[in-house]
Amino acid sequence: MDFFVYSRDGAGTTALRDDDELLERHWSYMDQFAESMIARGPTFDTDRETVTGSLHVLGLPSVDAAHDFVACEPNNRAGVYAEHSLWRFENLLGRTMWEFSGAPDEPRFLVIARGEHGPRGGPMPLESLSAPLRERLILFGALSALDDAQPVGVALAVQARDRAALETLLEEERPGLAVFPELEIHEWEFGGRR
Repeated sequence: MDFFVYSRDGAGTTALRDDDELLERHWSYMDQFAESMIARGPTFDTDRETVTGSLHVLGLPSVDAAHDFVACEPNNRAGVYAEHSLWRFENLLGRTMWEFSGAPDEPRFLVIARGEHGPRGGPMPLESLSAPLRERLILFGALSALDDAQPVGVALAVQARDRAALETLLEEERPGLAVFPELEIHEWEFGGRR
């Protein structure tokens, strides 16, 4: 079972983010989940320097295990995060971020599209996306509620020349994304040890 975890940083936590010992504890914790990790990495403000949160998409045995993953994560225990969004995830690309072959020097973005009720008939099929967007997809999957698995949205990680180029790509998808009134775009990069 795969899960999508987006943890938003709390206000005034920059010093915690700059703590090398805490960073090493975070990486060591994540090392335990390396085999089941689909995607991970920090999100940033538009300056691409100020960290705003962390994404982790991974396989875990149960909903309880997903809650434990969040509760035990060192950044969470230290007070870095103000809140967590946690959903079931259906990996519609069937691959990890490490299998993406795009140019490493272009910016990457995380897009979370949500609504109170997801689309009828299941998630947007990959084939319904435009070819230019499909070529730039790092991650694409359906989000559903933990308790009853009802669809609530989709998540995409996309590489694009810049934010304007991403917005142009997304504009072509408006008919499919229109069922999701909430659309978040985050600056994002691949995570892991550096």
